[in-house]
Amino acid sequence: MMISCERPYAFYGFILIIPALVAAFHRYRGIIAYSKRTAVIDTNLPESKRMRNLSRTLIVRTLFRCFAWIMLVFAYAGFSWGTYEVPVQKSGSAVSFVFDISYSMTADDAPGGLMRLKAASRYADMLLSHMDGVSVSVVLAKGDGVIVVPLTEDTAIVRSLLETLSPNLMSAAGTSLGKGIEAALRSFPSDSAQAERIWVFSDGDETDGQLAASLETCVKEGVHVSLIGFGTEREVEISAGDGKTKVMTALRSEQMKKAVEQASHYAARYNYSAAARYIDATEAGSALELLKPLKSETALTVSYEVKPVERYTLFLILAIAAFVLSFAVSEFDMENYRRLFHKNRVAAVLLCVSALLFSSCTARIANTQETAASSWAWYRKNYRSAIAGFLRVEERAAENGDALSSQYAEYNLAATYIMQAEYAASLSCLKNIDLSSPAHVRFAACYNRGIIAYRGGDYTEAVACFREALKIDGTKTAAKENLEIARRQQTVKEAHEKETESVPLAEDTDAISAVESAIYQRIRENDQKQWKNSERTAESNSSVDY
Repeated sequence: MMISCERPYAFYGFILIIPALVAAFHRYRGIIAYSKRTAVIDTNLPESKRMRNLSRTLIVRTLFRCFAWIMLVFAYAGFSWGTYEVPVQKSGSAVSFVFDISYSMTADDAPGGLMRLKAASRYADMLLSHMDGVSVSVVLAKGDGVIVVPLTEDTAIVRSLLETLSPNLMSAAGTSLGKGIEAALRSFPSDSAQAERIWVFSDGDETDGQLAASLETCVKEGVHVSLIGFGTEREVEISAGDGKTKVMTALRSEQMKKAVEQASHYAARYNYSAAARYIDATEAGSALELLKPLKSETALTVSYEVKPVERYTLFLILAIAAFVLSFAVSEFDMENYRRLFHKNRVAAVLLCVSALLFSSCTARIANTQETAASSWAWYRKNYRSAIAGFLRVEERAAENGDALSSQYAEYNLAATYIMQAEYAASLSCLKNIDLSSPAHVRFAACYNRGIIAYRGGDYTEAVACFREALKIDGTKTAAKENLEIARRQQTVKEAHEKETESVPLAEDTDAISAVESAIYQRIRENDQKQWKNSERTAESNSSVDY
């Protein structure tokens, strides 16, 4: 079992205990001396016995508070041990291309006499032609690793970069495949619902030896990594970055296989589902082996990621308990409680049993707690964590026959998918909400179905959904407003469709003839008026001339 600590610098907080103890004991010295003198003067006081034992009480209280502080430091340090499986719903794929553009990739020992970098570029271009609908990012593994193309589905941008790959793109010295893989890991959004993969195009000739550690990090995060080797095992002479120094280079397949084997042992040890592997680019079927998992990830699937169990809750409970006990030992007379317990043993036993019964959580309470935690993750826009929590609630509810929790989980999953624009997945969840659900859940399901239909341009379906939602709860103003907006858009769309319809000539001949007759009649009337006006003008002019 591996114990990890996220923030080891938190242990500096232990230093604060020393001045606190010095100040406490300096203060306690005077209090203890005064209490002893008081107890000796008047032994008949009921508190005289407690005052004589005051020194022991203060020491125990101080130790409890020190222990509480230590537990708080441990909680902040972020200790974790053990693992648990998290269900994650995946739809589609995202691949990050990591290119090694070091000068060792300029060796011309690739098939056909090509340079390794040129062969990697053509290999990647061939893969892109079979990756429709897959998001791709590009990272250059030189120096600290740079994300040159963020995650996108526009393969034209990626292809334009492949044509210009060269060691001269970056002036940083050395090759760090590990840092390049870490940069590729950062290129994936934290709340993405896509299955994430990293493909590394390299000859394995790195300079800092961080490859194995970065592969373990990817396996821990649930990201599959494939190392694709280019070149031959035979040493080839190339020119270094200065153009003068000659160095020998070869395909370091054994180093890459060793790093993959180390990451595989790490994954097997902690039951991680992600894997790392090495593929020789010259092997027959190597590209098919890379593309095959992408085909299976196009459908909506549920996979499981293994994550470490964070133990800060345990340390917080211990800290609170120790702090409460520090008051208990100083404020309560335990001797009186001991005598009371002996007199009322039955009452004490009943009290303990009732406390145990009260503290036991049923399955529905556990589902409620998980739903509340996942809802909080949703409000913090941590949609990936929210989906995992709602999926756990759904599975637990199905096992325990808790239909109510299952309906809430379905609705919450649908709302989360809407925030990620996964409308197909959201609709599949909303359709699982039946008539036995509470009214507000059924209203929200119909309302969200209307929103999805409206965004998809299906205004008829949107009107039907909003009308159904108002039948469930007619007091919701938002549903009324959206219903009117959807109706208006539906009317505009229908009018536009009627305008663009082509009508046969035979069906509209009479209408055209009527319009033409009206136009000609109007023209004839205007001509007659103009003729009469001109005639009157001529008569008046002739009389004046006469």
